[in-house]
Amino acid sequence: MKKLYLLLLLCIVFVMQSYGQQALKAYLNESGQVMTQAVDADNNLNKASVLEQLPGFPKKMEASPNFKNFRGVTLADIDQDGQDEILAASFNRLNVYKGDGGLLWQKSLTGTAIYPPAVADMDGNGTIGIVCVTGGVPNNGRVYYLDAVGNDISGWPLSFESHWIICGPVITDMNGDGQGEIIVQTRTSNNLHVLNQDGSSFGANWPQTLDGTPAVTPSVADINNDGVMDIVTAISDGTMYAFDANGNALNGFPVASDAYSFSYQSPLLVDFDGDENLSIVGSTHGDVPKFYTRESDGSYRAGWPVAVPENYWTYSPPTVVDLNSDGNYSIFMSRPTGEDVAPMLYGFNPDGSLMDNFPITKSGGLEGFISVADINADGEHELIFGSNLMIDGMGFIHAYKMDGSGELEGFPLRPTGFTFMNGANLGDIDGDGLVELVALSYEQNFSPTDSVFINAYRLEVDIETANILAGTYKGSNDHSGHIAMPEAYASILVDPDEITQSWSGNEIYCSNLTISNTGEADLEFNITTNYLRNNWITVNPENASVPPGENILVEICLDATELENGMYQAELIISSNDPINPEMIVPVNLYITVGTKEISTEKLVVYPNPSQGVVQLKMREHASILSLYNLQGQLLDEINLEGKTAIQFDLKPYQQNALMLEVSYQNGAIARQLIVIK
Repeated sequence: MKKLYLLLLLCIVFVMQSYGQQALKAYLNESGQVMTQAVDADNNLNKASVLEQLPGFPKKMEASPNFKNFRGVTLADIDQDGQDEILAASFNRLNVYKGDGGLLWQKSLTGTAIYPPAVADMDGNGTIGIVCVTGGVPNNGRVYYLDAVGNDISGWPLSFESHWIICGPVITDMNGDGQGEIIVQTRTSNNLHVLNQDGSSFGANWPQTLDGTPAVTPSVADINNDGVMDIVTAISDGTMYAFDANGNALNGFPVASDAYSFSYQSPLLVDFDGDENLSIVGSTHGDVPKFYTRESDGSYRAGWPVAVPENYWTYSPPTVVDLNSDGNYSIFMSRPTGEDVAPMLYGFNPDGSLMDNFPITKSGGLEGFISVADINADGEHELIFGSNLMIDGMGFIHAYKMDGSGELEGFPLRPTGFTFMNGANLGDIDGDGLVELVALSYEQNFSPTDSVFINAYRLEVDIETANILAGTYKGSNDHSGHIAMPEAYASILVDPDEITQSWSGNEIYCSNLTISNTGEADLEFNITTNYLRNNWITVNPENASVPPGENILVEICLDATELENGMYQAELIISSNDPINPEMIVPVNLYITVGTKEISTEKLVVYPNPSQGVVQLKMREHASILSLYNLQGQLLDEINLEGKTAIQFDLKPYQQNALMLEVSYQNGAIARQLIVIK
């Protein structure tokens, strides 16, 4: 009987393992507490991390038993040493860590910190300011304004009757005077504050009192293109507000709820049409949750809103990026799902249509921020994000390709605890030029022994190649939420990209170098010459300005009148204000043979040139001898052509970077061609 019981038990275990694994899914209650429930998740998710964490990580911090962290950490080089520090607010402390895991400094806080601090240059001169907010139950809210070493700025912290400073802080220059202002919101009193750096209100019309509980971190920019900064925020009942810097409501605002509510889904502001009027992008929950895009007057943009499938509540903040730097934006938003594999991350075009290969489908869903970068150096961006799930005590950081081929090799990463409501911060925390992924995770046992973890992984791709388009909450450390259009810039195109000539000497030979500007701003360039032997090049003009869409011919003259036989090399170094190609090098190769032989007017055809080593030669009839010379003019080899008109020839055995090929004809004429070997 016991054997039968054990056999049945083993069968039950086998069936459970075959059809799913017990997991925990996180969600929020109305008080903002992280709750958990058991679900049967996709068993394919439960695999170990491939990447190991950096030495010194993970870092373990004390956690509040009731309120856990939202929206990750802040990566910023606050001590100006060339590497990002990790600023992590947890429970009643703000911790600042170096890339080796060492603690730079720590600040004790009154109240419970949930959001990452905002960091910005406060005066345009590199003066770093750090703003951290707290709250909790009972209300114990504070606004901290600190310098780069953790000291309170005079007059701070501020307390508004200890009301919870709900949502994250924002730093922005509201009036264009070069000084950053601080924007925060208070629960209970329901005030939207704009504060000067001395703690005073920005003006007589501040704070503004909202008609309910502030529900999103405000976003700030000039949304209606009138030259005045505006603040967009929302309250929990679904009402959206927009105020200008003077506290006046913008035309069309407030916008009443459309059967939805707000909580934590902070909007982004972006110019989709290039007309400098900004759209407001975000998501909602409530009776009829929606993904939305509104115009600067509060009306829906054409094609929006888009219903959140199955009416799932979502706390997803949007990510908006220009994937190709061409002014065409992509919008990424997500939702929670159940235990089944289901669509959960959506890629939208500005007209509300789905991007190709979207949505991404997996179990568990997502309500943290989404990062965008090329983290495997394949020339295409990936989406990096957390999860609402935890299996076997470990959460998830995913990286999905946008071409529909699924998750990147080596992912998901498996940090300890939940990554719910957080995400993957991207930066360089050790100054080696490579991207590190820093993810916040936490235990949720409603216990004083709960911990928060800072997890750090090296991705083995350099910062420039990764081209990070979004790597932190709201896209920037000031949390302004404005996705600015790329500034117009010049773009240089040079033709040809190499000058190679062979002549008999005793003359000056001139040709044109075409410099084109394919960008949107004036191209400024300057040409200098680096000689490897003698001075024999003149350039006219050496510098100029080229308007967008136009080009200029630069005359390059090679003076061979005083040159002896041999190879002459130089580089034209073209410096410009093209931010992508600030310096281009055009090699110049000149081979001189002064002698009595006639140089054939017919070119010797050699291709490909440059070559990997094997070339094709085409000649006219009566070819006699093929001679090969090195760059110093020394004869390396002679081959009898026997009247052939075409041959294939392998140059690799000569182990040269360049060779001069000379074909002698039976009538005494010769033809030459310099070939570059890669």
